[in-house]
Amino acid sequence: MRWIGLVAVGLLWGQEVVIRRDSFGTPYIFGRTDADCAYGLAWAHAEDDFGRIQYLMALAKGRLGRLIGRSGVAMDYFAHFTGAFLLSATQYDSLTPQTRRLLEAYAAGLNAFAQAHPRSVLDRKLFPVTGEDILRGYMIVLSGMIGAGQALQQTLRGTPENYEFRVNAGSNAMAFSSAKTADGHTYLLINPHVPIEGVLRWYEAYLHSEEGWQVLGGFFPGAVAPGLGTNPYLGWGVTFNWPDFVDIYRLRLHPKNRRLYALDGQWDTLRTHQVKLEWRLMRNPQRFAQGWPVLNSPRPTGPVIRIRKTLEWSAFGPVVRTRNGVYALRFPIEKLFRAPQEWYQLSRARSFSEFYAALRQQGIPHFNFVYADRTDTIFYLFNATLPERSPAYNWQGVLPGDTSAVKWKRYLSVEELPQVLCPKCGYVFSVNNSPFATTCPEEAPDPARFPPQHAWTWNRHNNREHRFYELMRAYPKVSWADFHTLKYDRQYPAEGPIRSVWAAFAGLPDTSEPRLRQALRLIREWDFRGTADNQAAALLTLATSYVLRKANLPGYNWIETGKVNLPPSLLWEGLKHATRQLQRFYHRIDPPLSEVQALEVKGQRYPLDGLPEQLAPSYAEWDAKKGFLRVLAGDTYIQFVRFERGRPYPYVESVLPLGVSGDPASP
Repeated sequence: MRWIGLVAVGLLWGQEVVIRRDSFGTPYIFGRTDADCAYGLAWAHAEDDFGRIQYLMALAKGRLGRLIGRSGVAMDYFAHFTGAFLLSATQYDSLTPQTRRLLEAYAAGLNAFAQAHPRSVLDRKLFPVTGEDILRGYMIVLSGMIGAGQALQQTLRGTPENYEFRVNAGSNAMAFSSAKTADGHTYLLINPHVPIEGVLRWYEAYLHSEEGWQVLGGFFPGAVAPGLGTNPYLGWGVTFNWPDFVDIYRLRLHPKNRRLYALDGQWDTLRTHQVKLEWRLMRNPQRFAQGWPVLNSPRPTGPVIRIRKTLEWSAFGPVVRTRNGVYALRFPIEKLFRAPQEWYQLSRARSFSEFYAALRQQGIPHFNFVYADRTDTIFYLFNATLPERSPAYNWQGVLPGDTSAVKWKRYLSVEELPQVLCPKCGYVFSVNNSPFATTCPEEAPDPARFPPQHAWTWNRHNNREHRFYELMRAYPKVSWADFHTLKYDRQYPAEGPIRSVWAAFAGLPDTSEPRLRQALRLIREWDFRGTADNQAAALLTLATSYVLRKANLPGYNWIETGKVNLPPSLLWEGLKHATRQLQRFYHRIDPPLSEVQALEVKGQRYPLDGLPEQLAPSYAEWDAKKGFLRVLAGDTYIQFVRFERGRPYPYVESVLPLGVSGDPASP
């Protein structure tokens, strides 16, 4: 490894923290204590991405509307709606002293960086930040990640009965024990797929303290411990899951007093709380990803409107008033304060038992976990903080808000969730698919053992699941080279949801129009690959994405085999759109995918293959002005990990497509 930089920081902290960077820019942070490493992590991450960190801190302090305008003030409202401001104040002292030291050290690192770089501060009132602010950021972001924001939006539209948690993309994680590997070692793949640009992009760092915290992992801005990663003893990957985390209740109000609602034959009073929001009127010339600016903004300017809102809470949770009724939302916000503590303890664990004990805190409300360690233990968990729900009610509909019978009384324990430990077939995996298809079929969790009230089936059998099983049948044993081949596979399965979409286009009747006739021939002869030289992939990607958008379907992983019902008129419309765009910009309808699909960084395009819902995916949208498929998400971080018996450290290969820094001036 070649070192390119050395920085010693911490004069304001009282201890020296050393930050070294390798030739790819990844920071290696060394400190005497774990808290020293958290301080150094904040400083290093701020060197690379201070603007995006400030966006998260602004959200945690309810000031994002001042920085990014309209979308920011909406997120500020959601932050208050969750109750995170009230809960973080009362729950902070319930964390262990070590966790609080970690949060406060991270906050101190950000404050020191802001003090040393005042021209980079976007809002002077953001600083200083506190450990409680860091905690609150976790609680707000995780509330959004489990669907509370989607449920709020659906309720505000007046159609809460249509709420279903939806996610457009996903991630991969795989673990192989010595029973499946050719060399007898233990393999782990960590491979999240999130937006390549924007706030929620992965940041790689290595932490090493004299107290024993050693971990290489991926961090989000504002995170004091890695969300996924590897230490000398074990490693873990995560993929998104989406059961039903949010319940919606219809309240029955008193006919004369709108602050009273019926509960168990009596009238209960809604609690109220006043909040202040600030909305800066500004133009946002840059692109946004998931509501966040893609690039760092200059210090915002423009007039600020100050808004007062009254929030209400019922016994079930925060209240939403609409023209169609008054509703309350319930989600596990009161558990989320343990999230930074849980992630910290996971990253510090030295055995499977310690790792599992940390999971029992249930502060991390979601994610599939895929685990491997140096003792050849492999493990899958459908992690979810879910309440016990009575089968007497339809929990995926709107619940009656006048009875305590539907109040949450306890959460399912980790032991009650779908999981697989050390299967004899030697592999576990998660590709955002069904929790009942995460190892060989004969050893997978039995769905009959898990109550259907939690909407496990919202996590569908998808293309990547079908393809992974195909590959497992083709590889009786997996070598280290095979392991990489599996990860970079760009072939759709012989059976899977994508086949239904293809059949819908391929089944269109023949036409005399020359260009459409050629398009049908390309589609019918397609080999279901997303490789760089494929001449049908761009055409199908444009046509399919157009049709899915028009049909209000969120993505490939939501299209179930045999249930595609797309009208021929829409299919023709999508095909015509794709042929027109390709002919306009490429003067042909069959350009290789490498000519059409690319990452764009500072105006420079870098060809990138892979299609949605492949094991090596690219999720792209058509840029109508520039005429290319702009890659927005895909392989944003990869760790190939190999645990070898008798060796003190695992072998790790890590890949970040755009490096760790979002700041051209970063060291």
